[in-house]
Amino acid sequence: MKTLSFLTLLLPFLCFTQELPPLKNYEPSEYSAGNQNWMISEAQDHFIYVANNKGLLEFNGAQWSLYKTPNESIMRSVKVAGDRIYTGCYMDFGYWKKDESGNLNYTSLVETLNVTVKEDEQFWNIIINEDYVLFQSLSNIYSYRISDGVVTTLVSDSRINKFFKVGDRYYYHVLEKGLFTISNQKSEAVNESKFFKENTVVFMFEKDSHFYFITEDARIYKLENKEQIFVSKVNLDEDLTIYSALMLSDGSLLLGTISNGLISINIDGTTNFEMSQGNGLINNTCLFVFEDLNKNVWLGLDNGISSINIDSPYLIYNDKEGLLGTVYDSFFHKDKLYLGTNQGLFYREKEDSDFKFMEGTQGQVWSITEFNGDVFCNHNSGVFIIKNKKAERIKGIKGVWDIHPLENETSFLIAGTYDGLYMLSKESGKWQLRNKLTGFDISSKDVEVVNAKEIYVNHEYKGVFRLSIQPDWTQVERIEKLDYLGKGIGSDIKSFKGKLFFAKQDSLFIKESGQEKFIFNEELSTVVEQSIYTSATLIDNNDYLWVFNSAYISKIGVEDIDGSYFIEKIFLSKDVRNEKVGYESLTPLSVGTYIIGSSYGYTVFNESRIQESPHEVFINQVSSINDGAVMNYDLDSNLEIPFKENSFTISYSVPTYKSLNTVEYQFKLLNEGDEWSTWAKKTAVDFKNLAYGDYSFRVRSRINETVSSNIDSFDFSIAKPFYISNTAMVIYGVLIILVIISLNGFYIWYFKKQKKEALQKQQKELELKNLTNERNLVQLRNAKLRSDIEHRNKELAISTMAMIKKNETLNELKQELENLPKSAESSSLKKMLDKNLNSKQDWLTFEEAFNNADKDFFKKIKEVHPSLTSGDLRLCVYLRLNLSSKEIAPLLNISPRSVEIKRYRLRKKLGLSREDSLTSYIVEI
Repeated sequence: MKTLSFLTLLLPFLCFTQELPPLKNYEPSEYSAGNQNWMISEAQDHFIYVANNKGLLEFNGAQWSLYKTPNESIMRSVKVAGDRIYTGCYMDFGYWKKDESGNLNYTSLVETLNVTVKEDEQFWNIIINEDYVLFQSLSNIYSYRISDGVVTTLVSDSRINKFFKVGDRYYYHVLEKGLFTISNQKSEAVNESKFFKENTVVFMFEKDSHFYFITEDARIYKLENKEQIFVSKVNLDEDLTIYSALMLSDGSLLLGTISNGLISINIDGTTNFEMSQGNGLINNTCLFVFEDLNKNVWLGLDNGISSINIDSPYLIYNDKEGLLGTVYDSFFHKDKLYLGTNQGLFYREKEDSDFKFMEGTQGQVWSITEFNGDVFCNHNSGVFIIKNKKAERIKGIKGVWDIHPLENETSFLIAGTYDGLYMLSKESGKWQLRNKLTGFDISSKDVEVVNAKEIYVNHEYKGVFRLSIQPDWTQVERIEKLDYLGKGIGSDIKSFKGKLFFAKQDSLFIKESGQEKFIFNEELSTVVEQSIYTSATLIDNNDYLWVFNSAYISKIGVEDIDGSYFIEKIFLSKDVRNEKVGYESLTPLSVGTYIIGSSYGYTVFNESRIQESPHEVFINQVSSINDGAVMNYDLDSNLEIPFKENSFTISYSVPTYKSLNTVEYQFKLLNEGDEWSTWAKKTAVDFKNLAYGDYSFRVRSRINETVSSNIDSFDFSIAKPFYISNTAMVIYGVLIILVIISLNGFYIWYFKKQKKEALQKQQKELELKNLTNERNLVQLRNAKLRSDIEHRNKELAISTMAMIKKNETLNELKQELENLPKSAESSSLKKMLDKNLNSKQDWLTFEEAFNNADKDFFKKIKEVHPSLTSGDLRLCVYLRLNLSSKEIAPLLNISPRSVEIKRYRLRKKLGLSREDSLTSYIVEI
């Protein structure tokens, strides 16, 4: 009922059709699956599961994971029970369970239990009680008993429209037949009237011990004594077609329509709010409505998924069409809400649904101020008095930032303008320009009037000025620049609780009443520290001083007892607020309820409803990439990871779905240090090249400033690299022993080899020496042989020349004898000469000498030419000695002519041609 109470509280001044709870849309491109989402469920760890066109979607608050339907069909239904996620699709139903690595694995009950299903049957709904799981298709309802795995068919009908569990009873509606219930595993008719045959029932629920149902045409009926009683109809003008519905835990109803988005109503038909594509949803067809354990509403849409924080303390007005512009200030006065924007002044009364433009205020509105019942619009064009929905401009003044009252004065105001300070006065009930304070012409956006004589003006680029004013308020008497305060973009000065506050980046100063100087306050300076600084705009709403920064809104208060300061934080980040930096605005609407202007409208929040709920952080996955494929490790403690896989990613998340919350994480890895990392929004951490050893990963989270109730952990060890593992050590030991043995064997072999080589070398040297000696001996023998040959050749040559000479001499003697007269003595002498010329003894002597010189010649030539005569051999010998025919003739005691004839005959015997050289042939034998 908190949401309804919040809306009821705001109804006097807000239109509930405009201010909506925070909404988060998830496009198909974000969750990487199909467009249509048919059913949604939640696990005890708050993980969200969605039946999608492509399969089962899992959302852990940070990452979406898709598990494709085993038969690649559309998944129509999903329901979580304990550690099982039951799903239904085309001709199959079953359940998924997580394995040790955090992945889901599917078990088909149809296949495992041999369930016979109807051709083309699809399972659109799942209902679970303690003992049974009921799967509903358009023609059957099956019961799966968890304890023993038995599946039975409870209902078999031609056209089951919807199936409901209401209290402890089960109902189903069949078009053209009626409304039925299941009792004792049998079907019983509840009402078979024309009404139930013709009207489609889309939802049934129980409220205050009564059964109700909603029909497709957005009508609510009570089921009493099995008859329908009309209760209400949605009080909207357009025709609605309802496809899905849900009763929330606060008692309100949510209707998902075919083309009008989502509608929140009460049982009496009154509308709380509408959501459609025009104001935030990404699709107008709502297929399923689901409320999670933390009262967030999930919508399965025809194109995407939406999450609505129904229970949020924040309501947001988005000016998507840009009709208002950027809101610089707001003001609530007499049931009217005023918005000052860069396009003018707008207002809305409680009975109106839209803002109206205040005629004549076109342009930049800087602020809206109320003084003694009069409302002032401070504008680029001057100051407007707002009365009776009209704006009347005060003449003579332009470019007004704001107006400020004077102490104990009801007829005077001072205006800070683009060119200094101006006085306004009220005469005859009408405000008008009195005069300009001369002597000070600097733009005066931030002005604080301390008393009738002292004014402080802050200028972002020039600094802080203290002005002394003449008693008649016509002139600035003295100007003092407070250089020690410095200056800065977004700086501001404000009076609060009788003190002056000056703030800029990293510094907040306070000037107490009666003090001369501003004093730096270290505690309050934390709200403007550099790491979170956006601007130092100070907003005073009488009870508190507000400061905006990037992470939150600071609410500064003063203790009444001791005057100390305290800071409360409203965790609404700048990204959510979307305000115009330096022109932040916060206006109280009622006790504890405020409106904050933004660049796209405004945000309303109820401070009393801001609560920090406990939450838990979960390690979802530990994975690495190995050869291009993702490998998930078991999440069990003391996991040992191979050294080659010592680079991996640990993913974690908090399953919280409040879209305006800021979730941050801290982690540490024990064994690498005990310090927590800095808080960050990243939901995964990469570790690379970890050394071997034992590790313990710890992660915790915080939402705003609430730290998670747990610290999740993952204990693991990186195995030693193989080269220093125990196995490697054994191998190294064996190798060392083998090396020692091998070295020892090698040394023995080496020394034996060296000894052998030395012996072989010595033997070779000895053999070489012997060979040298033998060679020298051979050389001596050869020299002796050559000497003998030369001697024999000389003897042969001498013998040959002697024979030639002797025969020539004898022939000459014979010639001389021929010239002498013939006588007995001359004839005897002639015979003696012929005997000596043909002496056989000379030839034998010559032959012996020749054989000594060339002993193999006769043997070789006789082998080649055995037919040669002794005369032929004798000629061959003389030819081998290279003797000419003339030299041969005396040896044969014939004429040279006869020698030529012998040569010719010898040539023929040897078989030589005319071209062949006889002498060369004989020499070469």
